[in-house]
Amino acid sequence: MSKPCPPVVLFCDFGLPYTGQMKARLGLDAPDHPIVDLFHDVPAYGVRAGSVLLAAHASDFPLGSVFVCVVDPDVGTDARKPGAVFAGGRWFVGPLNGLFEHTVRRWPDGAKAYEIVWRPEHLSATFHGRDLFAPIAAQIATGNLEGLRPLELGDVRHAQFPDDVEEVIYGDGFGNLMTGVRATTVGPNDTLVVAGRTLVRLRTFAESESGSLFCHENAVGLMEIAANRANAHNILSIGPGTPIKIIRM
Repeated sequence: MSKPCPPVVLFCDFGLPYTGQMKARLGLDAPDHPIVDLFHDVPAYGVRAGSVLLAAHASDFPLGSVFVCVVDPDVGTDARKPGAVFAGGRWFVGPLNGLFEHTVRRWPDGAKAYEIVWRPEHLSATFHGRDLFAPIAAQIATGNLEGLRPLELGDVRHAQFPDDVEEVIYGDGFGNLMTGVRATTVGPNDTLVVAGRTLVRLRTFAESESGSLFCHENAVGLMEIAANRANAHNILSIGPGTPIKIIRM
């Protein structure tokens, strides 16, 4: 039995119809590779938030996976290079604007960076996700690296990004609010302060009274603001970009 092809994973700050157009291009160029929707709703223009989210979720995917990552407020300009990073045995294709910074920090050993030098016959000034990043991701998935030129890894790093981003970086459909703080950096007795509320750290939802706010380590290792059987987003009326503070005990 042949080994299944690794997936191509979509990670971006836009939804339909744009992700549909990218899937159509991937389906043409890498038809044997499954396409997985990871995020279509990274906070708009949120490169730093996207960097944390990508690093936190990438390990769920098999080695050889190719991520198409588009959070690209400077699309069509010379403010960033289009490129790819190889880290942790996986490929990440997109703008070299800091979106891959936390991924490289998580898997620094053997990490490599590349500039995309291939160009399609038609390249929209505003949709490199469809015209450039999706085709290159398909090429990489099928074993073709000819469209890439090696770069010094240090040339694409963003050292100004903190290891832990002390703000809300994502809200899910339940109203849970993911932060950019790794749970391993927060002690069991530490508390989290957001919007004037001090939240105790618990292990599970059921440890809190129904409707009560708390914080916990979520399934990808980030601190998260939640409410048992309730919507933390609605209770607090906050979203991505809201600052938080960790009180160390």
